[in-house]
Amino acid sequence: MHVYDGSVGEGGGSILRLATSLALVTQESIKIVNIRKNRPKPGLQTQHLVGLRALAEFCGGDLDGDNLGSGTIIFVPCNSWRSNLKIHVSTAGSLGLILQSLQVAILGVRNHDLEVEFQGGATFGKWAPSIPYVNHVTWEIFRNMNFDLKTEISRHGFYPKGGARVSAKLRSPSHIQGLDLEVFKKPKVANILSFESKHLQRARVAERQANTIATALEKQDIDPKILKESVNSANPGSGVLIYSKAEKAVISGDFVGERKLPAEKVGQNAFKRYSITIKSRSTVDPFLADQILPIMALASNSSSFFTPYLSNHTKTNINLIKDSLDVDVSTEEVNNRFKVLIDV
Repeated sequence: MHVYDGSVGEGGGSILRLATSLALVTQESIKIVNIRKNRPKPGLQTQHLVGLRALAEFCGGDLDGDNLGSGTIIFVPCNSWRSNLKIHVSTAGSLGLILQSLQVAILGVRNHDLEVEFQGGATFGKWAPSIPYVNHVTWEIFRNMNFDLKTEISRHGFYPKGGARVSAKLRSPSHIQGLDLEVFKKPKVANILSFESKHLQRARVAERQANTIATALEKQDIDPKILKESVNSANPGSGVLIYSKAEKAVISGDFVGERKLPAEKVGQNAFKRYSITIKSRSTVDPFLADQILPIMALASNSSSFFTPYLSNHTKTNINLIKDSLDVDVSTEEVNNRFKVLIDV
C-alpha cells in the first residue's frame, strides 16, 4: 500500500485529489495521512468527502476514514466502472475541483463514457477553477490531446448557497496524445465571458466586468469579443473568464466576484491573470499548469510547455506524479519563465 503524507508541499486538497484519482489509474491501494494538517480547518471537509465518495462510487472501490475532519483515509480502488454519477453538493463547494479528480480517474479505463450530474455546489469559487474555465481552457487543452470532455450549465452557483446544476460528459480515449506547447504567439483576439446573477442586473455587474477587461485588451492591441450573461442563482454572485486560443494552447484568466469587491476590480484581476502569461511569453498560465500535468503524464508521448512561475500546487503535483508513475518531470528557468517537460 502506497502511503502519502498530505501535509507536504501544497499541503491541502490537491494531494488528496491527485493521489486518489491516480490510484484508479494504477489500481494501487493507498493511504493518505496528515490530510490538510496545516490548514485552519484540518482534515476532510464536506467538499473533499463528496469528491472522494464520487471516485469510490465510480470504480466500485472501498473507502475508509471518510468522515468530516478525518486526517487519514485508506482507498482501495476497483474496476467496476460506472457510466453515470449523480453527485449532490450541499455546500458552495467547487464543482471544478471535483471534476479535476474525475478527469484523471477516468483514464483508469479507456474508451469509456461517463456522464456526471451535479446538484448543488458552485460554478465559480475562490481558489478554484470555474466551470467556464474548465470547459473553455482546461478541457480545450485535453480535447487537443484526443480526450473528449464537455460541460453544460443549467444553473450557476455562487458562495454561500451554491445550488448549481451542471452536467458533464467525459470519454476516455484509447490513448492520450502529448502536446508540445513551447512556441508562444501573442493573441490577436480574446473572448470575455462575463456572468452576473439576476440579482445584480441593475448594477450592470457583467457589463462593468467585461468593459474593464475590454479596455485593457485594446491597449495591448488585442481585439475583445464580449459575451455577457445574467443567470439564475440562489444568491447574488458574479464571475468572469478571459481566454485566447493560440495554436493548441489557451491563454486565460478568470476571477470570481466578492462582496464589497467592485466589478471593475474583478475585471482587473482576471486581466492580470491573463496578462502575466503573455508578458512572460508563456503558453500555460500558472493555475492551468498543475491541472494539465497529470493528463500529460498519462499520455503516450512526451509533452512540454512554458509557464510564468511554478505554483505550490504545480510543485506538489510534479513530486506526486514522479512518486506514483514511471514518468520524469523536469523544470528549467529560461528567460524569466519556466519550461516544464513531461518525459514519458
